[in-house]
Amino acid sequence: MQTSSHPSHRDFAASRLALWLTCLALFAVYSGSKVKMQTDSLWSIPSAASILHEGNTDLDEFKPTFASATDYARNEVGGRTYYVYPPGVMVSALPLLAAAEGLFTLLRPVLPYLGAPGAAALAWLRMFQSTGKIDLGAYNRTEQLIASFYVCAAAGVLLLLLRKRVSPRAALITVLLFGLCTTAYSTASRVLWQHGPGLLAIACLMLLLARPAQTARTAFLLGLSVAVAYACRPTHSLSVLVVTGFMALRYRRQLPAYFAGAAVIAIPFCAYNLSVYGALLSPYYRHALDPLASRFFMALAANLVSPSRGLLIFSPFLVFSVVGFVQLWRGKRLEPYEVVFALIPVLHWVAISAFPIWWAGHSIGPRFFTDVLPYLVYFLAFPVQTALEAPAKHRALIGVFSVMAVFSLFVHWRSSVSFDVHYWNSYPVNVDGAATERVWDWKDAQFLRAIPARFR
Repeated sequence: MQTSSHPSHRDFAASRLALWLTCLALFAVYSGSKVKMQTDSLWSIPSAASILHEGNTDLDEFKPTFASATDYARNEVGGRTYYVYPPGVMVSALPLLAAAEGLFTLLRPVLPYLGAPGAAALAWLRMFQSTGKIDLGAYNRTEQLIASFYVCAAAGVLLLLLRKRVSPRAALITVLLFGLCTTAYSTASRVLWQHGPGLLAIACLMLLLARPAQTARTAFLLGLSVAVAYACRPTHSLSVLVVTGFMALRYRRQLPAYFAGAAVIAIPFCAYNLSVYGALLSPYYRHALDPLASRFFMALAANLVSPSRGLLIFSPFLVFSVVGFVQLWRGKRLEPYEVVFALIPVLHWVAISAFPIWWAGHSIGPRFFTDVLPYLVYFLAFPVQTALEAPAKHRALIGVFSVMAVFSLFVHWRSSVSFDVHYWNSYPVNVDGAATERVWDWKDAQFLRAIPARFR
């Protein structure tokens, strides 16, 4: 009997082709989803353009564009105006923007002959090289493509990581759940928030930390990844603290290399802050947390189970991440680095609940949990593998899990293709005003806005 020349499903899931196709498929879904709600990200591309064209990060060349609606995203310091959010965001866009500008400049003589794509490339080049009065909204597609690239890259790194611990099929399914059924899709991939580049940094951190031993080279790269994550978003300070403590306890000899890698990012990061703000950290990194506030325990609950901000409402299958951790712990298979992976999301949950704007402003569901999704889905892979190994034995588990996954997919897909879900933040009352109690309103839950209006 002739054996089939086609690889098995298991072989395919373990192949490089599966890795590339997964990333490309996610990128196609992300870039094809029309919602591109710019808020915090509005000045990210102009800031990157300022670096490339003028060698600085101030936005003074765009003063005619300034308006009260975008005041919250700008800082006035020493007579100059800067983007208020972390520098890691605009720096992460630089290589992709420089490549696009270089390519379109090189092809400028032939672009007029390439029809609509050529005209679009020329229009983008003129816009990117313009100053004065510009249309910030015209950059939403650029932001979407850059953000999608980083989230897809994070998914690829997670797939490599999970293949080392679970079967390739379980790893592939878990990564697809991460990419399509969480805020990685409905938030991080939409525009250039801080979350997209931060997800890639955390995924790289996890891949490096999960090695059986650390060398000087891997410790250097680990320190680099930790510092990049922090330069993208201040809540990644928890990863900095926990990972540094882990390295100090288990790999003390590699600490010099680890700190050297971190210094590659930390030195220019602090130098930039000193030059602009006269301090090692910008004001954005100095927001106070208040775990003693009267609303703290309510915020803890809201970030998990409220109908408009709850992690386990928008992605209920993530409850199985806890199951995965318990599986490893009870089976005495819990690796030391996996304790790090479990501790950081718990600390993150406490930190975001102690934050004054614990409801995450105008956003989709549990936006603040986006930054720790790689840690959560890591443990999800173990129940997935259990179900795959004995499907007949775990029919009930598979049924419940499948319903949860399909529900999550629908909500995050609708949040990425329909503006109805986003309008919940403003209508009938602005959640950022005195109406934060709306996150508990089950009659007008944000996830219900995912249902098309004609069926509601």
